[in-house]
Amino acid sequence: MHIKKTIVNIICGALLVGCATSHNVNDPYENYNRDVFTFNMTMDKYVLRPTTVGYTYIPEPIRNSVTNFYINLRDFVSLGNDIFQLDGMNTMQTTMRISINTAFGILGLIDVSSELGLPEYQNTFGNTMKFWGWEDSKYFLVPFLGPGTVRDQLGIAPDIYFNPLFYIISDPVISWGILGIDQLDNRSKYLGQDELLEQTLDPYATVRDLYLQKNGYFKYPTAESSNDSESSNIDDLIDSENGESTPKVNHPKSDSTDIDALIEDENNHPQNKTESNT
Repeated sequence: MHIKKTIVNIICGALLVGCATSHNVNDPYENYNRDVFTFNMTMDKYVLRPTTVGYTYIPEPIRNSVTNFYINLRDFVSLGNDIFQLDGMNTMQTTMRISINTAFGILGLIDVSSELGLPEYQNTFGNTMKFWGWEDSKYFLVPFLGPGTVRDQLGIAPDIYFNPLFYIISDPVISWGILGIDQLDNRSKYLGQDELLEQTLDPYATVRDLYLQKNGYFKYPTAESSNDSESSNIDDLIDSENGESTPKVNHPKSDSTDIDALIEDENNHPQNKTESNT
């Protein structure tokens, strides 16, 4: 459990450190965020990506089972937040998903629920805080994590405690090892998309603006701040690189094109729902 406390301390420490500001209305902590982005991309290049390449040599059926198993655990995170958000419909749906996949899907190794019309979705404590009034939050990065906001980065800590993995398996080495394998599995889905990000003039601004625009929270600069914004042509960027939205049961979710998939991969942790933030 001390490892979980360490993760919480890292998140809180990063939030306190992020005091460097800019005039960008979408990204007031841009100076700090760019440093974190550079660090995260360096770690991905020299650690995460090479390890993921090795992971892809594992047969695909086994990798699919890993994905399904962790999705079943992550459904508990969504369930906890459904309850906190007083969402009766999705509470019932998530409970049914967990019950069916655990009982008939061999502890979640097979996603039986989706075949029966109960698709997976992701809910987070960040969305719970938004539901209870914290609607506006600024773009903020934390080392080792992907795009997010102050609210959602803080929401990671409760979501970790919602995940039953750390209660089912008492050995922290095994439990965090399983979580690490899940991250490798997520990263492996987007190995072919790295060149798209490298070809952009400003990878940091591309990831940030697509992330905010995709989730409907991009704030267009005013005349006074337009000289400080690096995203004046965001509409052209989105038209060329972002996918169209398609609804899911009770939760709208965007189909991810190549660059969007890369953004989603960078933000993997035991909390997620497709509705995000600023």
